[in-house]
Amino acid sequence: MDALPRSTVSTVLRGNKLPRSEFVSAFVTACLVYGGQPPEKVAEETERWLARWRVLYAAETKEGPEGETAQGDPVTETPKAWNVPHHLPLDVGCLIGRGAALKAADELVQRHKNSVFLVSGPVGVGKSAFAIRWAHSMVDDFPDGRLYVDLRGEHGALDAEQALGVLLGGLGVHEDDCPADPRRRVERYRSLLAHRRVLVVLDNASDTDQVRPLLATGEHCRTIVTSRNRMSGLLVREAARRLTLDVLAPEAACAVLSAIIDREYLVDAQAELEELARLCGYLPLVLRLAAVKFADRPGQGFKHFVRTMRDDSQLLSLALDGDHGSSIRAELEFSYRRLCCEAKRYFWKIGLADDAGFTLESGAALAGIPLAEADRLTAVLESEHLVSEVGRRKFTMHRVLQAFARTKAREQAACEPRTLAVA
Repeated sequence: MDALPRSTVSTVLRGNKLPRSEFVSAFVTACLVYGGQPPEKVAEETERWLARWRVLYAAETKEGPEGETAQGDPVTETPKAWNVPHHLPLDVGCLIGRGAALKAADELVQRHKNSVFLVSGPVGVGKSAFAIRWAHSMVDDFPDGRLYVDLRGEHGALDAEQALGVLLGGLGVHEDDCPADPRRRVERYRSLLAHRRVLVVLDNASDTDQVRPLLATGEHCRTIVTSRNRMSGLLVREAARRLTLDVLAPEAACAVLSAIIDREYLVDAQAELEELARLCGYLPLVLRLAAVKFADRPGQGFKHFVRTMRDDSQLLSLALDGDHGSSIRAELEFSYRRLCCEAKRYFWKIGLADDAGFTLESGAALAGIPLAEADRLTAVLESEHLVSEVGRRKFTMHRVLQAFARTKAREQAACEPRTLAVA
């Protein structure tokens, strides 16, 4: 009993609330060890007590005589209402050019009763907005609540333990009651969701290791994950269904620009409107950033503005003042930092390809590496949606990514002029 102060034991046994799981584990273990039970028996019995504790915690109902202490005091909490979380961000309402994708997502749910769905795609393609719109359309199916957590966080990616703390907080678990042991956190989380109908949205996930402990495993729960990583492991082990978002069609991209820029500035400028959509890679985030940048200073004239966007540095500098979450350069840097050194160098090199297209053979030639290595590194970039396959052994890199790759190549050349020659 050395691990538990006598005052703590006395307070819990005299109380009328369900004790914390750490106390139950330590108390039962100490009693069994003191009674001379073998280690395997200690582990088995402790888990049995914890399983009973999880049922009580999830149900939050009073026990009968079996749950009383020697003094006859109940050890469970007074029943209280289920904390129904409503944590989804603001619904974007209308997503231009995504009607077909939303319909396909709904059909995917109807055809497959999976609990895990992955929304994947390149930087700036609108994965978060799509997932939030989709989640809002399903709120009636999940009356016990909707949880949301941005796994990027304000100061970098959250690890699974931090994210579980956020999710448990949303379910009404006070920070002081969150188990310190990561495994216990997972158990608490899954027990709370076991018999509920809850939708969980895990936004901006980095990899499968970050996501797996956060998946809602309850029979009637559903998890939506968004990631620029293809997360093939979730498809293999968790039988997740993946929906990949592509860039917008040219007409839809022009519609995004036109929805923000006043019509008077687009008179006789259809060709420039189409060019700006192409320069933005038909990516919703870049399109909106460009449109807002012009709308903030329309006096320069739309045609002049489009000419400035032909400069890679101007394109990559698109950002909103005071909004750290709206910078295309920052988003691209996040993906770039995840690459190994070999993949980064390959990324620079294929960025020099004409028209942003390349084959495995031309990629190997540009990088000066064997074909097998080019194949491997292309797969690495493809897994992060930094390149896209457009045919057998043919790949492409959209305009914004190509501009970023060439910028990184120039930066590297300036730092190490002898190791990289930039055309």
